[in-house]
Amino acid sequence: MFEEPFRWLEAISTRHSYVQEKLKKGQPVIAVPYKDGTLMLGFSPQPGKIFELYDRIALGGLGHPADVERLRMTLLDMAHLEGFNRSEKDVTIARLLQFGIAPSLKQNFEEIVRAPYLIQLLLMEIDFDNRPSFYRVNYDGHWETFKKGVVISGDSKLSDAVQEKIEATDFASMPLEDALKKACNIWEEGKRDVADKESNEESDDPAPTLKEAFDKWTLEVGVLSTDTERKALYRALAPDEIEKLKSACLS
Repeated sequence: MFEEPFRWLEAISTRHSYVQEKLKKGQPVIAVPYKDGTLMLGFSPQPGKIFELYDRIALGGLGHPADVERLRMTLLDMAHLEGFNRSEKDVTIARLLQFGIAPSLKQNFEEIVRAPYLIQLLLMEIDFDNRPSFYRVNYDGHWETFKKGVVISGDSKLSDAVQEKIEATDFASMPLEDALKKACNIWEEGKRDVADKESNEESDDPAPTLKEAFDKWTLEVGVLSTDTERKALYRALAPDEIEKLKSACLS
């Protein structure tokens, strides 16, 4: 039946609706620059949302943990193979997407007999001239590039609200502590703005405050810092740094 264009388009539309509904309850992941690099943060019920991918690349995932892990391993293998066969300077997000997972995701999504990936991915990178870039990858293989930071979320209204705030904020001039606090505030403000706009609609997912988020979930933060002599720029914030951030946000 899928040989008929009408039936195929109908099936594709159904797949879009199905995946978007599954992703809607996931908590957003935000990535922005700061004075000495880039940072990525997100709340989750259990650790496993933000990862180091390569020396200058970090990955954040939203969706089914098994699908996120499968794509993380695929990207990890591709990055190390590219670095081994070519050079570390050839390991870029653009190459990994354009010649790697983006075509695979598109093919997977358009093959109706296969289960679609329940994911959105966020990747951030610092090149060898210390310029940051950010990428948002959709479950159907579509990807976009951003310079000032980006958010992934299963709720398009929330994505738009948070993205607008990111674009209006000069994160690149902030020290790490200020950028972290501001990113957390934008997470909360975006949630509240969307909830206020939908106040007349019945919702089973009220907007959590930052205090509720810290109490309910785990905050993961990954940083790519140019202020280091290490080859690998990535580091995860330690528990004491998370507690310091929590105190700053809730004070």
